[in-house]
Formats: sequence, structure tokens, C-alpha cells
Amino acid sequence: MLGDYFSFSGALPRLSMAESATDMAKSKNHTTHNQSRKWHRNGIKKPKSNRYESLKGVCPKFLRNMRFAKKHNKKGMKAVGKKE
Repeated sequence: MLGDYFSFSGALPRLSMAESATDMAKSKNHTTHNQSRKWHRNGIKKPKSNRYESLKGVCPKFLRNMRFAKKHNKKGMKAVGKKE
């Protein structure tokens, strides 16, 4: 008898998932409001294109061969210029 008197089963009201979801405030996840105006303030510019693409991270064997090829192309151009 005392066990029934002091038991807490069912003492607190249980909320279903639908009821608990309506009680909580919802937060905004994403908005692009005013962003377009901010982008156009300074103008939307094309990305700057470099004359030569960076060779950073390129295979060292290839770079070494390219260096020698450029060097010997210059020698060949001098020889062609002398013939004409």
C-alpha cells in the first residue's frame, strides 16, 4: 500500500513528440537577404586570370625535363636565326 502511495510512475505529465515540438522556438538556418546588394556595392568582378598557371605541386621529374627543354629551345632558336 505504501509502495503505491510513493511511486512516481505517471506523476509527471508526459508530452508527445507533437506537443513538445510546438513548445520549442525554431531558429533560422540560412538566409541570403541583403547579400546581393553587398556584393554589388563593390561590383562583381571576374576572377583575375594569371598568364601562367602555378607549377606548385607538379612532378619534380617533369619540371626538371621542362627546364632543360626550355633551355635547349633557346639554343635552337639562335641557330635558326643565324641561318636566315
